Amino acid sequence: MTQRDLLWRAAGAALVGIGYALTRVATNAAADLIGIVGLLVAAAGLLLLLAGKKAALALRVERSRHRELPGAIRASRRARRDQR
Repeated sequence: MTQRDLLWRAAGAALVGIGYALTRVATNAAADLIGIVGLLVAAAGLLLLLAGKKAALALRVERSRHRELPGAIRASRRARRDQR
């Protein structure tokens, strides 16, 4: 595991902790929004904790104008494989 991937996973662990803290703060009925935000932050942190740098790269690719490129590459390879 690279240093960069370790940093992404540490950021994910920090987000999980922050999300947990936000949900613990939201104990009264008026703080429902804070609890939901805390849950979403914890879910994003868990995603980073499990996937590391790959999660951030996937979001970056999905937002780019070349998001169809991986599918096109797979289709091209599949077509070549089917010709054989």
